[in-house]
Amino acid sequence: MIRTAAPVSPTPTGLRTAVGVAAAGALLTAAAPAVGVVDGSAPPAFTAWPLLALLALLPTALAAVFLARGQELTAAAALLAPAVFAVGRLLGDLQLLVDPVKAARPELLRPASLAEPHPAVGLWLLLAGHVLLVAAGALAAATLGAEPDVRGERAGFALPATAGTIAGIGLFTAPFTSTDALIPAHGAVDSPVLPMLGGLLLTAAAPVLAVLAASATTDEAREGGLLGLSAVLLAAAVPPLVTALVVDAVGPAVGPFLVLAAAVALAWPRRVVGDAPKDDVGLPGLRRLHVITAVLGLAAAATAALGASTDLLVLPDGSPPPADYAARPLWPAAVAVGVLAVALLARAAVRPAFAVAAATVPLGAAGALDAVFAATRVDVVEPGAGVWFTAASLLAAGAAAVTAALAGAVERDEVGTTAAEPPLPLVAAALIAVLLSVGAFGLPVLRAPDYVPIGAFGLRVGSFGLLVALLAVVVAGVVALRARPARGAALLLGAAVVTAVRAWEYPLTAARAAEASPGPGLWLAAAATAAFVIAGALRTAR
Repeated sequence: MIRTAAPVSPTPTGLRTAVGVAAAGALLTAAAPAVGVVDGSAPPAFTAWPLLALLALLPTALAAVFLARGQELTAAAALLAPAVFAVGRLLGDLQLLVDPVKAARPELLRPASLAEPHPAVGLWLLLAGHVLLVAAGALAAATLGAEPDVRGERAGFALPATAGTIAGIGLFTAPFTSTDALIPAHGAVDSPVLPMLGGLLLTAAAPVLAVLAASATTDEAREGGLLGLSAVLLAAAVPPLVTALVVDAVGPAVGPFLVLAAAVALAWPRRVVGDAPKDDVGLPGLRRLHVITAVLGLAAAATAALGASTDLLVLPDGSPPPADYAARPLWPAAVAVGVLAVALLARAAVRPAFAVAAATVPLGAAGALDAVFAATRVDVVEPGAGVWFTAASLLAAGAAAVTAALAGAVERDEVGTTAAEPPLPLVAAALIAVLLSVGAFGLPVLRAPDYVPIGAFGLRVGSFGLLVALLAVVVAGVVALRARPARGAALLLGAAVVTAVRAWEYPLTAARAAEASPGPGLWLAAAATAAFVIAGALRTAR
């Protein structure tokens, strides 16, 4: 009797090939900076190749370790994020071939003049490494078939999705600041065409990959996807941070810190929670928390209205102060928070919407306080009573948001959460709304010849309010996907209120500058508002 050999399982064989191809690609990308991507006329700004080599090898090393331990699904999933990011990096690094002076990669080259350096062997190694990583991801994806849903009962979704969205925000912004004309500091949208396409791809890929990994049908694939994404985000965040520390004329920006925080959150150790003991610390009853939240909300609305209606500045000799255009967005914030607070007192189910809409108060207050801090640099100008009312509105709104969050925790303990997967149209609508919000708060709503707008990713006082509002709508968009339908819809409508207040900034403050015209942030805020409303309707659809 002739016995035939048992067939070799195609999944481990294909996966071993994928890991091998990924290892080759990682070695090429690690060797490229050491060899040099351009000729000696533009050496790196600092000796970065050891750091870059370590970061290039990290994702593939994770996959290799998982494969060696027999965790095949985890190893395959860990190769997906490096492959997707390799596409974006390939587009960005092609700029080194087209016009290296505009590449803005001081860890690879620092031009000394406008004369273009010539490509070197390292550039071809770098591009080939990206191609191999993309191929490895395709091979790994082919080994991931449809698996039964065997996730842990309490596998978290909100944290990875929020972290991915925050990473996308960080990747959208400039990686550093620069006073050197030959080291341009550009974000995704104001870069040359190839880096712009690569940057926009990475901006969209971070939240999408996080959502896909968090929604994986097995804990092994989930772990590999999240750790692989964390590794590539770490590789994106660390080089610009080190560049800002060691290179003259280059300073830190907010973006890499956001990306680094997201990488840590995605890699944070997590357990499947079984019969965990309940917290012994008692919280007030749900109705009492609602009443406290509503009272604090009414206080925030009242003080915000007083801050908008009283003088922010006091001039010498009793001179009339200038018009407080910067404080006018406090009016829609006061109306929104006040109406929702009254509805909460009337037992309407608006607590999630209120928690998000409370961010409109710092959105308006920070802009007003920014104008005050700028004006009071002149010795004869002093803050007026409006400043103290505005500051009080910030405190009351913050306290109201905290109590609303506590009420949500009590409600989840009493009622529970939904375990149903969010439908794909809802995920798409929420993701579109969140991405539109990034532009709404990151780009100006008003443009004028002599007007310098405040951005969410700057270091001004007004940037704080924009960033708080942006984070509020991002978290709302992510949490709504896992909340019960009515609560999720309320979260999305609260986010629509925040973006609507951002859009109202233009008609309320356009008179502050001559020849004012709408900026891109206005249209993006209007579009984000519509997208959040649509997502809210989809959340309630059966």
